[in-house]
Amino acid sequence: MILDKTVLEKSGAEHRSFNWITTNQKFTKEDGSQYEISEDYYGFFPISRPEYVVKDLTVFNDKELDSLADYLEFAYYTDAYGIYTNEWVYGRDINERSRLVYGGLSKNSYLLFERMFRNRKLTISEFNNIASPTPLNIRFRMQRLLESDFTGWTGRYYHSLDTLLNPDIPGWMKRLHRRYYGRPFAYPDIPGIVLVHEAERIAILQIDKDLDYEIPIINTGQELMDKYDLPEFIRYPYWFDINFAKDTANVYATYKVHTTERGDSILSSHNLPNEFPAILADHKENLRWYFCGDWADSPTPFGLSYFKGVQFLRKFFYNNRDELDRKKFFWEYYEPLISGIFDDYIEVMDSIKGPRPLPPVHRNYVPYYRKYNVPLPDIDLIASGRVYDPEEVLGSEYKERAYRDSVLQAERDEAARTGYYIGQYGDTVYLTDAEIAELEAQSRYEEYVQRKRDSVNRRRLDSIRGVGEFDPDRKVIEIDSAYLRGGRIPVRIPLTEADYERREAQKRAAEKREERDAVNVLRQIQAEERRTEIEQTEQEALGEPILDARYQVGGRRPANYKSTNLSPTQTEEKDSLLERQPETPPAPAEEQSASQTDEEPQDTDPRWHIIIASFNEKAVAETFVRRKGDDQMEVLPFPELDSYRLSFRSFASAEEASAALRQAQVAYPGAWILKR
Repeated sequence: MILDKTVLEKSGAEHRSFNWITTNQKFTKEDGSQYEISEDYYGFFPISRPEYVVKDLTVFNDKELDSLADYLEFAYYTDAYGIYTNEWVYGRDINERSRLVYGGLSKNSYLLFERMFRNRKLTISEFNNIASPTPLNIRFRMQRLLESDFTGWTGRYYHSLDTLLNPDIPGWMKRLHRRYYGRPFAYPDIPGIVLVHEAERIAILQIDKDLDYEIPIINTGQELMDKYDLPEFIRYPYWFDINFAKDTANVYATYKVHTTERGDSILSSHNLPNEFPAILADHKENLRWYFCGDWADSPTPFGLSYFKGVQFLRKFFYNNRDELDRKKFFWEYYEPLISGIFDDYIEVMDSIKGPRPLPPVHRNYVPYYRKYNVPLPDIDLIASGRVYDPEEVLGSEYKERAYRDSVLQAERDEAARTGYYIGQYGDTVYLTDAEIAELEAQSRYEEYVQRKRDSVNRRRLDSIRGVGEFDPDRKVIEIDSAYLRGGRIPVRIPLTEADYERREAQKRAAEKREERDAVNVLRQIQAEERRTEIEQTEQEALGEPILDARYQVGGRRPANYKSTNLSPTQTEEKDSLLERQPETPPAPAEEQSASQTDEEPQDTDPRWHIIIASFNEKAVAETFVRRKGDDQMEVLPFPELDSYRLSFRSFASAEEASAALRQAQVAYPGAWILKR
């Protein structure tokens, strides 16, 4: 399954490279047909401007998502940046910011990705899926699943920083540079790297001054080099995002920006290193991958995908001297990497059995935003569109845009005022009361968004310039309550030192309150996920039925409620399972006393455990074992999760554990397999 929400043309440029590989490797659907680049994906389907069709995962409920996760074998989330009004509705400059039409990861998109991860299916994602316009709550949950920390910084290499010679530099980037530095985006005709943060920050790295080498280099680890025959170094001249890994073992490749001493100081001023992850993967099973770049977007000719063995002629299909040619990255790096990942998965997909839990919570890791007190972005404001900059010179192009928008706005206002409008063929179309109310509500909402956007922009500009409420010399005159009862207000009221100190204390308290609110939101999300998982496993293990809260008060039980009391047949199957397990001779007293401690076992060979429950405290787990009276149960400590898991039986191989799992699920339906 492919998810791509940034398909502006039917050629599907954002997932073109991946479809090239599926066609070349002869991957087919159930009916034997190949994957069509313009049809077989979820996301945005362009029809004829401004008409479009959306095929989204939001139409599925929880049961349908479970069925879809069981049915699918892989999921590739290529791009969720989305489609905006400038590029689709109006056909304007796609490099200018405008209002979002469709984009960003939805809740169901995350749930499908998570359930396929739990089912041990192949899951791949890349830039841009966790940045805006994806909501923050979905971003935090996706980062937990990927074990990554998105810093909010994205970057790109430009062959020329001269805006007159390079039309790829967007207008919003030039305006951001003027607001942030107080001077225009005026650089010579030299290569460089531009870094942009979603909190309206920007950094420019120029060749010779800040860079020893102009293009970011991907450094590949030895494991991928040996497994997939990848080059150790290769340049990447397109968009990338800066992430940090919560577990360094998941980093398989890194970006290296070769900076000078001046460039290092620029990066360090924004708390960034010159080397950061390029590939984040699941180092335990290699079933979850995240590429920190727009890797699936490549101009490779699609017709070559129909020829088997065309990879041997790859050096004839790109120009190694052209540093902007992304086809070299496709042929030498992306194609062998994706093909190797799928070949490895096809070999083991039939032998992988049993669900697995979510990645552990890295409690000792401090995220980038919290560590450096960076304000969280306003995703709704970013996706709401742009405002005409009053400082921008209005040439004929901008006047035409402004006139078109003003005409559309005037027609809508006239329809809301009079109750009708002139149709496409000159006929009068009357609006219903519901349509008039909807237009009025939309007008009020746009006015509110406009005021909020203007206020935020004004405050940001004042903070950069140090004026207004951010002026260090500004004095706020506080009037004594005695003067508020009546009479003439004095012209001059001097401020005391206590007034200044109280004002500074209030300002510091407000800043700490904002930081604390952001931290509390993150902690609540993490605590809720962990508490829900542990409570469900405890209830399943103790044999207590899990009911909806409304059925626990009283009344009729739901139709799908299943009692935990075992039938005679199930009881016999459970007893037969216990009888088939080999009896272990009693261990000496010294070994029994040593096994009761929390120390790790001396046997270094991993074993396969059937896990039936998880507890917060060891005493609760031991009480459960005593109640069952089963000497072969074992309590496994997990210090990194602050929990204890109960092993029903352990085996030396996965085949034995899988064979016993079905019989164990008769007595413990929530049982699953863990290798340790």
